[in-house]
This record gives sequence, C-alpha cells and structure tokens, in this order.
Amino acid sequence: MMSFLRDEEQRNFFYGLAAILTAMSVLALAVWCVNGDQMKKAALQHDRYVVSSLADQGVSEAVIAKAFAEKKITEKGLSLLGRIGFNEETELSFMPEFSESQKRTGIFLAALFFLLWVSVLALTGGFFSAREKVCRQAIRITEQFGNGDFTEHLPRMKEGCFYRLLGKIDGLANGLAAGKEESVKAKNFLKETISDISHQLKTPLAALAMYHEIIRTDAEDKESVLKFTQKASAALERVEELIQALLKVTRLDAGAVVFEKQRWLLADVAARAVSELLVRAKEEGKEILVEGNEEVWLNCDLQWTGEAVGNLVKNALDYTERGGLIRVSWEALPGMVRVLVADNGKGIEEKDIYHIFKRFYRTSKGKNAGQGVGLGLSLAKAIVEGQGGTLTVRSRVGEGTEFTMMLPEE
Repeated sequence: MMSFLRDEEQRNFFYGLAAILTAMSVLALAVWCVNGDQMKKAALQHDRYVVSSLADQGVSEAVIAKAFAEKKITEKGLSLLGRIGFNEETELSFMPEFSESQKRTGIFLAALFFLLWVSVLALTGGFFSAREKVCRQAIRITEQFGNGDFTEHLPRMKEGCFYRLLGKIDGLANGLAAGKEESVKAKNFLKETISDISHQLKTPLAALAMYHEIIRTDAEDKESVLKFTQKASAALERVEELIQALLKVTRLDAGAVVFEKQRWLLADVAARAVSELLVRAKEEGKEILVEGNEEVWLNCDLQWTGEAVGNLVKNALDYTERGGLIRVSWEALPGMVRVLVADNGKGIEEKDIYHIFKRFYRTSKGKNAGQGVGLGLSLAKAIVEGQGGTLTVRSRVGEGTEFTMMLPEE
C-alpha cells in the first residue's frame, strides 16, 4: 500500500507534507488554547466592569453575588439587555473586550493558513519541478534513442515505480543498441566475406580463363593441351579448396556450426588429423611423430577437432624443410587437455606472429613459397574457440614453432 514511498522524491514529498500538516496542527492547537485564554480574560474583564459599576451604585454585594450565581434567564432580563443594546445582533465592535480577542485570533489564523498554503505550494512546486526536470531529461535521451544515439542512459539509480519505468525503457534501448551493433557487425561481416571471396577467387579464375584460351587456340598441340589441362586441374582444385575453407570459416564466424561433442580418445583424434598427411610428409622427406598418453579422453567434435589439429600439422609441413620433424603430443591437466603441435622449421618472424590467425594472412616466407591460402590457422582458431578452448603460438626464427591448444576436458 505504501510502495510509492520507495521513490525517494515521492517519499520526501510525502514526509514533507506530513511534517507541514503536523506543524500546522500544533500551531492550530496553540491558537485554540490562546484564544480560549483570551476569551476567558475578556469575559472576566467585562464582569469586572459590571460588578464595579453596580457596586459604585450601591447595589449590595449579596445581590451582586447572587446575580453571578443565577443560571435562570427571564424575559425581563432579556428585555432590559435588548433596550441597552446587548443581544445577538449587537456588533462586536461595541464589545471591545471580545473584539480585541477576535482580532488577535483572526490574525493568528490568517498567518497560520498563509504559512500552510505557502509551505504546501512550495513543497509541491519543488516536487513537480524536480520530476519535470527528470522527465525533460528522459524525453531528450529517448529522442536520441530514436535517432540511433545510445551513448546516454536514462536515470535509474533510484528506487520507485517511476525510476523502474525509466530503467525498463533504458533496458529496451540497450537491447536496440545491441541489435543495431549486431546488425552493423553482420553487414560488415558479409561485406568482408564477399570481398575476401571475390579477391581470393580472382587469381585462380583468371588463370583458368587463360589456360582455357591457350588450350582452345593450341588444340592441335597435344603436349601444350596436356600441360595446361594439368594446370587447369590444379587451379580448379585450388578453387575448390578455397571455397570449402571459406564456407567453413564463414559458418564458424556466423555461429552456424553446432559442435556435436562426444568423448573420444585423444589418440584417435590425432590419428584422424594426420592420417591424410603422412603420405605428403613422406614425399617431402619429413616426419610426423604422434605421441601421448593413450588413455587421455576429450569431450569434443571429432571431425572439427581433427580438422583443427590437421590444419596445424599442414601449416608445420608448409614451413618445415626436408628432414624436418613435426611432433603432435598431448597431456591431461586439471579440467583441461593440452595439445601441442611443434616443428623445427623456419619459425615465424615477430612482425608476423601477431597476424597469423587472420584470414588469408600469410607470412613473407609462405608467400614466397606459394604455400596455402591463409585460412588454415584462422579455421583452427575458430574451431578451438567454438568449443570453449584457446589456441596460442610461440616461435623462434630458425628454430621452429609450437602451437598450443587448450580444450576443456568435459
């Protein structure tokens, strides 16, 4: 019932009004007491005049005393008072003792009511002025919300229904701001993705067009046709690889991938990751070593996690010379599993190490070697982070690189 007192301004107004009314009531009681005392003094003064006049005229004290003790009103007495001008119609000005008392009481009551009205109006005016100030501020800020500016917030630090309403409006504005921000991010994401796809497909598509033209014009030259058909086939494979990688990264960035986690032996995850790379490693004269506790379990999506580890191994193969070693190892930690992919290859320069997880980024050595399309590490990081883990790297130029995956055990 008194919940409106939670609002500090309303509470102050209510208590202030109660204080004013209490003070006025006390003053009214004081005026009533003073007025009674004044009326008593006026009546005594009038009695003194009457007794003094009767005594001076020789009326006996017994008669005067009897007259004061008498409570009976007679027609003869009323008639006499009427003839000398004392009845209900007599002006108070002809009764000076009572006139002065009434005058003082009137002044007291006028001052009391004036003070009451001034206090109540001042308190009410102050309350509504403060509330109007807050409303004007709220109107200004909500107009900014309507214009897409969410930098300011509505006042909601106080309790009460009014401020709860402002808080709800502010919360709604925050939701709109978040939606706007997400919309901008989505537009930028789409713009960047389209730009990336367009840029990355331009080179292989141009190459395919060139190969097709050469094959068409030299159709009689079997050696030339075979050579550029092989080049076209390689370009098509690159386009397919690029498109598949782009689709995967885009789905991960957009949050469209649902990881189907199950408990897997990490040895099985690692075996899946390197199975298709062992032939390449052998052809390039490199070794892939897989080692770790066979009893370590991990709650993960087998396909995606295997691809993340595989991308790290591919990256190691790209930047490792013939005779190099790529080591895949793991260990169980409290609540986590750590997976390491290390190589003794070229290493990563300091200027590159802060950018290697960006899409399509390749180090200067990688560009010169023509390795990859620059999506493998970005894809691996998105997969690991999508499952609640982290992917970090440390490297020394000329000594090798080590990637560390930290994944939750459950």
